[in-house]
Amino acid sequence: MKKQTGIWLALVLSFCMSCENDSPENVLPDDDVEWTETGKHEEHDFVDLGLPSGALWATADVSAATKEGKVSVFFSWGETLPKTSYTSATYEYAAGADSMLTKYCTDAECGRNGFTDGLVKLQPTDDAANVHWGGSWYIPTADEWSELYEGCTWETMKENGTICFVGTSKANGKQIAFPAVGAMQGEKLLYGGKGAYYWSSTLIADHCLYADGLSLSASSINKKEGKRAMGHCVRAVIPGERVPSKSVDLGLPSGIKWACCNIGAKSPELAGNLYAWGESEIKPYYDFTNYKFCHGTPKTLTKYCTDSGYGTPDGKTQLDAEDDTARQLWGEKWRMPTVEDIQELMDYCTWIFETVDGRKGYTVTGKNGNSIHIPLAGTMWQTEMEYQNMRGFYWGATLDDAGDMWAEGLFVNPQSFSLGANFTRASGRTVRPVRD
Repeated sequence: MKKQTGIWLALVLSFCMSCENDSPENVLPDDDVEWTETGKHEEHDFVDLGLPSGALWATADVSAATKEGKVSVFFSWGETLPKTSYTSATYEYAAGADSMLTKYCTDAECGRNGFTDGLVKLQPTDDAANVHWGGSWYIPTADEWSELYEGCTWETMKENGTICFVGTSKANGKQIAFPAVGAMQGEKLLYGGKGAYYWSSTLIADHCLYADGLSLSASSINKKEGKRAMGHCVRAVIPGERVPSKSVDLGLPSGIKWACCNIGAKSPELAGNLYAWGESEIKPYYDFTNYKFCHGTPKTLTKYCTDSGYGTPDGKTQLDAEDDTARQLWGEKWRMPTVEDIQELMDYCTWIFETVDGRKGYTVTGKNGNSIHIPLAGTMWQTEMEYQNMRGFYWGATLDDAGDMWAEGLFVNPQSFSLGANFTRASGRTVRPVRD
C-alpha cells in the first residue's frame, strides 16, 4: 500500500512550531496507513469521505501566527488569532471574567451587566477557518463532527510516544488524520502527544461559557464541550447541506432555492432568531433608540434613506451585502429575499395552513413537489414579543417605498399570505434566506 506522508509531516510541523518546548519525539505513523488527498480549495487540501451531508474535510489544521510571531494551531473559541496565554482574562468575549461575556451569550447571569444576544453559532468574522483560509472553509458544526465520527472507523496510531488518530470512511475507505497536539490552558500545554481537542462552531446554548467540540485520546473519541477561553485546535470543513440551513429547490422559474428553516431555528417549525432590518445581532430590546442605522429616532436615519424628512439621503433601497443578515450569518452563498423573490414564492407555490404540535404555519409546496414550512413566528418591539403563533413577519431586502422608516417583506396569518409593507425597520423580525 502506498503511503503519502505530506499531510502527516505538515501536521507534525504545526505541532512543533506551536509547542516546541513540550512536544515529544515526533515520528512517522505505521507503514500501513494510507493518506488520500482528493482536492484543493483556496490552496488547502481536502478529502471527500463520502459523508451524507457532502461535507469536505481539510487534511490539516488551521494555523496562524501570534502577535509575537510564533505559529500556533490553538485558538480560543470565536477568536481568529492564537496567543501566548489562554485564560478568561485574555478572552476576547469575556471582559476579563467568566461571568462577563460580551458576545455569544444566552444567559444573563453570564453576560456583562446582564447582556445576552442569543447567538449560538459563530459568525463568519469570528470563524478562524474562514478568516484565515477564506472561500468556503468554516469551522465544523457540532452535527458535522458527529457525522464525521459516526461515518468513520477509528484507530490510534502510536510509535515512540507520538499519537495520531486516524478515521477511515465507512463509505469510501478514504482517511483523515488528527495529530495528538493537546490543548492550551493559560500558558501551559496539556495532553501534548496524548490527545487533541477541536472546536465546533456551535455554542452550548444552556451553558454558554462552553462550546461544543471533539475530544480525541487513546482511550476514547467523543463529543466534548470545552471552556471557550481555552486553546483548542481548528479543523476546517467545506460544508455540504447543513440541516438548519439546507436549501430547498421548489422548481421556481428564477431557479433560486429557499432555506428550509429560519435563521436561528434548528427545525422548520421553529421561529428562530429575531433581527432588526439590516442587523445581524440579537438584542433584548428593539426600537429606534438602539437601531444601527439612525441616531435614536426614525427621523435621523443614516443609511437606506431616500427622503431628507427621514434623515440623510443616500438613495439606497436594497440592503448591501455587509448589512444582509443572511449573508453575514450564513455566508456568501446566502442572501435575504427581494420583493420579487417573495412574490414568486407566492405565485408559483401552493400554500396550505396547518397546525403541527400546537405550532401554526404554512406548508409551501412547489410544482416539483418539494416544500418548505413558514411558521407564524411573531415580532418584537422594545421588550415585548407580539403575535407569536398568530402572525408571521419575514424581512425582505427591500426598503418600503411608503416611507424610509419601514421595509418590506412577507406577512402571513391563518387567513392569508401577502407582501408585507410598513414593517418598522427597528423591530425584531424573522429572516428566511435564499440562495441563487
